[in-house]
Amino acid sequence: MRAISLSLMMMLGWNSMYATGPAMPAKLQLQVTGNKPYGGQILVSYFGGKETGVFKDESYRMGNTPSTSITSTFPAVTQVITVNEVAMVVEAGETVSVALRLKDKYTAAPKGVFTALWSGKNAAKHALLYKIDSIYLSVDVKAVNTTQQLDQAISSCEKTIAQLIADAKISNPTVRNLVDFHEDKARIQLKSRFADEHAALKTTAGFGDWYLKGFNIGDSAIAAIGSESITREIVSFWWAGRKMQDPTLKTINQVTEILTTCKSDAMKGKSAIAWFVVEGRNNGFFSEMKQIHSIAKASLKPNSSGYKTTDSLYKAYAQLEAGLPAFNFALKNENGDIVRLSDFKGKIVIIDIWAMWCHGCVEGLPFFRQLADSYKDKNDIVFLTICWEAPDSETQEEWKRFSVRKNINGVNNLFLSADRSDPKAQEFMLRYCLTAITRWVAIDQKGNILDGHLNYSKDEKFERIIANVYKMRD
Repeated sequence: MRAISLSLMMMLGWNSMYATGPAMPAKLQLQVTGNKPYGGQILVSYFGGKETGVFKDESYRMGNTPSTSITSTFPAVTQVITVNEVAMVVEAGETVSVALRLKDKYTAAPKGVFTALWSGKNAAKHALLYKIDSIYLSVDVKAVNTTQQLDQAISSCEKTIAQLIADAKISNPTVRNLVDFHEDKARIQLKSRFADEHAALKTTAGFGDWYLKGFNIGDSAIAAIGSESITREIVSFWWAGRKMQDPTLKTINQVTEILTTCKSDAMKGKSAIAWFVVEGRNNGFFSEMKQIHSIAKASLKPNSSGYKTTDSLYKAYAQLEAGLPAFNFALKNENGDIVRLSDFKGKIVIIDIWAMWCHGCVEGLPFFRQLADSYKDKNDIVFLTICWEAPDSETQEEWKRFSVRKNINGVNNLFLSADRSDPKAQEFMLRYCLTAITRWVAIDQKGNILDGHLNYSKDEKFERIIANVYKMRD
């Protein structure tokens, strides 16, 4: 377990990562060899630096040769980098020399397709994270049946690793904290493997607390992990434990806890962006977006990419908030006539945005058409279909034939160009947040958004939703 004094040394967070070593870039000298050509990529992942706060990747391919040499440089910071799945601590101004050898069999610990061997005066330090992973991954979770037995195995791992750390003679507290946190990650990864192997234990009282014991998602060391894949693992292991502690937790709780607890601006930004993209795509704009946007603005660095992207996504989806004016588009129907949203003022407008290549869209068209027919005697509601396709003449002719086959042809069957260089098409995509399709939108008689993201038209609830929308008319 980590020493309390070391955690206290790191309370200053990410800025302390930049206080060690000369302001010179670090260097990686990598030799990759195998007894056969490696067709995959060599991926070097690291943290971009203090100002940008982003994860960066450099990709290399060996081609048809069984060996290659790679040299990379990194910002003058102390951080954890990875080469494929091999992690190592790099300090400012130093050179890391490592040789990766392709395994004959990929099942052996540690995980991944390579074994690693470091050289140079700091080889023992550079090899620590790799050795920690190897030690914890060597534990056979099938051979233990209780948490007490696994704790004994963990204690044995900790003793072995404590000796390795002592042999490495680490004097930099920043490096020591990174090593300790990596062991915390390896420990919870072992517990995750144990939980998957003994799934029945997950629901027993106190299992979630045992699982998360010794792990802190708010550890300041997270801010110096330059591998996005490792941070994703950290989040997944941690969140599995939180769900075992409280099965009622939802994704919004996850992103809220990360934003308010985690010390990595990069991780917080990635989490917030992912949440907005998924929720916006699946649910459109809803009230919780205001809550997450407010938390993100307060916790992310204003100039970070996470802050800017999150803010941009929020503003895009917020355009579809109920009560706001809907964008007054002007699109051509299949007869070539211009149709504007404003043409339907005084009517409820239900829009189905679809594409011929979208299987789900096409499946929903008959249901949308059937629902539209059920309102054909109502003069205060209209159903529009908008096909989102490439604007070439051949595609448009196919759209017209396709529309006839699907019985959606007519003056209210419109075409939207998918050409992003077309400013009018681009504005429609931006104003209706076409991050994905299908998309169903309801607009009231005054031209305001009623619902920017109706359910799937094939869903049995869709008919009831439209009935409720119609009842809301003035």
